[in-house]
Amino acid sequence: MRKIFNICILFAVAAGFIACSDDNDAGSSYLRKNPVNVVSSKLFFSAAAQKGGVKFTAPAGSTVSVSDSWATAQLLNDSVVVSVTNNPAVDSRSAVLTIKNGNDSTNLPILQSGAVFKYKGAKNIVVSDKDTTLTLPYSKVGAEPALVLADSADASAVSSVEDKDSAFVAHINANSTGEVRTFLLVLKNQEQRDTITVTQGSIDDFVGKTYSLYGYDLLKMTSSTTDINSLVTQFVGTFEKVSDTKLSFVSDDTGMKMLFYFDPADLSLTLKGGEFILSQTKDNTSYRYRTAFWDIKHYAVLMNLIQQQTAAHNAGKVSDDDFAKFQSMVTAIYDIYASPNLSLTARMTYSKEDGMVAGLLESNAASAAYIQSYNALGKLGFPIGSFNGNALAIYKYAQQGRTLTFNNVSYMLQPVMLFHPLSTSAKPAAFLKKR
Repeated sequence: MRKIFNICILFAVAAGFIACSDDNDAGSSYLRKNPVNVVSSKLFFSAAAQKGGVKFTAPAGSTVSVSDSWATAQLLNDSVVVSVTNNPAVDSRSAVLTIKNGNDSTNLPILQSGAVFKYKGAKNIVVSDKDTTLTLPYSKVGAEPALVLADSADASAVSSVEDKDSAFVAHINANSTGEVRTFLLVLKNQEQRDTITVTQGSIDDFVGKTYSLYGYDLLKMTSSTTDINSLVTQFVGTFEKVSDTKLSFVSDDTGMKMLFYFDPADLSLTLKGGEFILSQTKDNTSYRYRTAFWDIKHYAVLMNLIQQQTAAHNAGKVSDDDFAKFQSMVTAIYDIYASPNLSLTARMTYSKEDGMVAGLLESNAASAAYIQSYNALGKLGFPIGSFNGNALAIYKYAQQGRTLTFNNVSYMLQPVMLFHPLSTSAKPAAFLKKR
């Protein structure tokens, strides 16, 4: 908007320029016509260095001059060649070309637009641990951009940068740290900044590392809960490599084993629903535990339905048979959210500020489409059109032979993240708070 305003001012100024003569003294009885006559002119320039000019008629002996050093003028017979330098500033600028013949002169405005710059590449880039080259495309007119590392501490990540005039080419060194690393490249042009986040890693950076599944367990919340930190729950485990695309999260403390699917394209780890992660025996009863994913709004609707039906049953308004049917329906609803068609994915990055490698487990379009296919849920008040899988539930089942009977929801973590601490001062709570 500022640039448009400045150009409008320049046009207004241009309208005020006139040919003049020094022969108009107070005693003159008439105005003499200026012999310097402009035939054509091209003096409105883009921000790039270039040439334009003026064609004029005048008696021999004319001279030319320009009011500012960024523009120069050369007289060639009855023409003036005007050259302007590159204008890297975002603001437009103006100068005055004067064509003079004796005591007569004509002033013409020279107008040049401000620089234009646009980064045309991705803002988040993932590469492998090997040496690689990044091409960061841009378009410009007049701009003089530069590409730099945001933090000098990351200097070992980039060996060199080349400006190819339509793209920066950054040569990235191999990552030999044994950990996922993330660094920021900043494309600067005047006050404009484009930040490109580069994450470098491979599946081997996860193998053998201690990670935590961390979140707030909403099942711990009571009417007397005042501190959210009292809800913090985490499962600590180590990643074991199953294949080039699979990792097993093994928690010795809990006995849980969770299978994560690794995608090198975005350095992400995906956990699927409906997977059994733990078997245990207590008081001569066998139990199995299974993953499920919820939109916490959906879970709140279900809890409200259960409370209403339970209260109605206790008040004698709902028969035992009808209440039993309702409980069967609830179990069926729980099963919907424990489907392998649901998944949560964490895109892993190194958070230097929080001292850890971390990623927030989030939903995807395929999960939303699966839930939306259950139209009957909408009739029960579930907002299925806005499904956002943001909670990890772990169901508990009692097992008798091959028969599994739903027992309860043991955990409901929301939100939930994976993190690997790189120091004793790692701050998972701070990472979650920012998201």
